[in-house]
Amino acid sequence: MPQLSPKDRALLHLYDSRSHLTERPSEALTQQGIATALEVNRTHITRVMKPLVDAGLVEVGKGRLEGGDRKMSYYLLTPTGLLRAKELIDSLGDEELELVEGGRKVRRKVRDVLTAHPYLRSLEVMDSIGGVLRPQAPGKRLILADVELRTDGFFGREEQLAVAKEFLSSPSQILAIYANHGYGSSTFLRKLAVDLFDGAVLWLDLSKSQGPSSLEHGLERFSASLGVEPGIDGLNSERALICLDNYREMSEAMVDFLTELVPRLRGGRCKMAVSMREETPSYERFYLRPEVVSGEVIEIRLHRFDEATARRFLGEELDDEAFQLIYMLTRGQPLALDMVRRGDAEGLKSIRLSEEVRFLMYLRTRRDRSRKSN
Repeated sequence: MPQLSPKDRALLHLYDSRSHLTERPSEALTQQGIATALEVNRTHITRVMKPLVDAGLVEVGKGRLEGGDRKMSYYLLTPTGLLRAKELIDSLGDEELELVEGGRKVRRKVRDVLTAHPYLRSLEVMDSIGGVLRPQAPGKRLILADVELRTDGFFGREEQLAVAKEFLSSPSQILAIYANHGYGSSTFLRKLAVDLFDGAVLWLDLSKSQGPSSLEHGLERFSASLGVEPGIDGLNSERALICLDNYREMSEAMVDFLTELVPRLRGGRCKMAVSMREETPSYERFYLRPEVVSGEVIEIRLHRFDEATARRFLGEELDDEAFQLIYMLTRGQPLALDMVRRGDAEGLKSIRLSEEVRFLMYLRTRRDRSRKSN
């Protein structure tokens, strides 16, 4: 089985992203995008890309990315680099892999797979040589969830999003997302699963869990859907993400199950992300401090919205004094701000005094007339 070098894999990734040569560049062309595609840490990308630039295969550009305002550096194939990528693909055309078609595995040559499935990324196909490939139609991927996953209305958290993106391309296995009630750990986890990650996802709401048996059953269903051997050992061969939401007040049996699961993820492609309460005691955590220090586990902590994010969230037309009072009364808590924005008085009464709720419902109606007239 041929072993592609990181430089060759980078060329193939840029070849797959060549549609952006005549459009506004996408994040796929940045160091972080390349790191995610190659499944390596972003700190290694400069070492990979510099020889390609020096050889005239890749050039560096700078500009605003698709959907962004900030200028960033990105990489593009030169005509010579494009030719080199095509030659690389042609040279591997007779290599074989197993393709899952109609629920069964069949052996196919690389060139036949690329012809039959033109939407597949060449890097994905080359990485599957000697292994198994399960093609998915464009815009479709396996998301096995016990709830509806939506990410509309996500605001802020730029710093934490950068850490999450780094996690997805790093060797780290676990992402722990900590927040107090109402500060958006579940929302952040959904953002990670739906928008930041593009592989297969298993989503389990642990508040509905019946203990380790339900989690084990979920892992078996997930592996069966992917066509791999049951459990975490089979999932480790796949680029997959296990998302566990609402991890709080867990039984000793569940903590023990997850504690035993963590080391089994080492060295595999499968990762796990968990939304947790900030007040989770140490004896309910399924990993130890040394695993954080070593980088096996990454921790993210979510706090209140800053004023700029809260202002965008509530709308710029809100009167300045009304905004400041709302921000003070809600303490920047995303859940409370969302209820104010939607006018959900009943929901607010579950977390705020009735007198405060009535005042907040009044404040949300105050508009800055000068902003409106402009």
